[in-house]
Amino acid sequence: MKQLQWKQLAGQERIKEVLASAFVKEKLGHAYLFCGETGTGTFAAALDLAMALLCRSEEAQPCGVCDGCRKVLGFSHPDFHVVMPLSLQKEHKGSDGRITEEGWNEFGERVKERIADPYLLPEFTTLPTIPVDWIREVTHAIRRGTVEKGKNIVLIDRVESMHKESANAMLKTLEEPPEDTLLILCTERVHAVLPTIVSRCQLLRFGVLPPETVKAELITRYGVAEDDSRLAGVTHCGSIGGAWRELRKAQSDDDRYAAGFWSSLSAGDMQAVFAKIDEISAMGDFETYESLFIRLMQGIRNSFLGMVPSSGKYISGDGLPENALSGISSPRPVEELVRNCETAIGQIRARANISLILINFANNIMEILHGKKQ
Repeated sequence: MKQLQWKQLAGQERIKEVLASAFVKEKLGHAYLFCGETGTGTFAAALDLAMALLCRSEEAQPCGVCDGCRKVLGFSHPDFHVVMPLSLQKEHKGSDGRITEEGWNEFGERVKERIADPYLLPEFTTLPTIPVDWIREVTHAIRRGTVEKGKNIVLIDRVESMHKESANAMLKTLEEPPEDTLLILCTERVHAVLPTIVSRCQLLRFGVLPPETVKAELITRYGVAEDDSRLAGVTHCGSIGGAWRELRKAQSDDDRYAAGFWSSLSAGDMQAVFAKIDEISAMGDFETYESLFIRLMQGIRNSFLGMVPSSGKYISGDGLPENALSGISSPRPVEELVRNCETAIGQIRARANISLILINFANNIMEILHGKKQ
């Protein structure tokens, strides 16, 4: 009997059930929008589904070893198309604004890397974009029809990165897709996707992953030692990709920046706060900025739990400097502190100005910590 097996996707049991049922009954929609934090499995699920539909095995699909599966994994299948945001360099575009051969080669290599590790978080040196030329190329391939027996599958990662021109170039395909076409769009921020695109897709929301799933994947997928002391500090982030990135980063520097920034905020020293903002802004690395606020959010949570009797088992990782939450005795202001961290993280992912993010964050935190009423 036809059956969908998951080679890459970890956890997300509800998503697996919905897609597997539609796959077995041959009731898949023509367009899906997978919404969830990068590193929680949106790309992995899309890759598994694409492989299954192009797999040539008569048993459970994808088998991972047939010609169809190997072509998908090598990004050489004529009916499997991937589009993702990239940091365009000068050599990627010609004087006429079109993508150069070097640009297309670079895009292909980046896609292969993404397929090889669907949980790895992409890193960008500049604001990433999805070139309209790439969308037009894929649209042409869809209109051409399938080359091999099966589906014509398009996977667009971080679809919210598309400019209006790119989005408009694919709207016709979404409105009237050929019968043999499946489009899978992935996004972190569904509210940033054009409503005309969202309305034409079946929306599936991916939840954050439990610590035990994240830990198991770090051990089996990336070879992290089971007794690695760093695991406790990263597995609660809810994202396999996010946890792996945190393990690979130089944690001592991130901790130092987070602790120093918070110390200035908790002391109410605006001069010191602005000095820290200047120091952090000069780092020029969006991944480091995001890591800073993740560590602040984790530190706030752990510091508060450390003040609550018998809550030690819920603490994962370190807290902020001693007395970081001095004067706070109820959960409500802690929730506000965490919410400000989450807002800052969202703004960083949207590549907003880091100095303005830090200043706004500092003003809000100072009001919570030093206001007349907590």
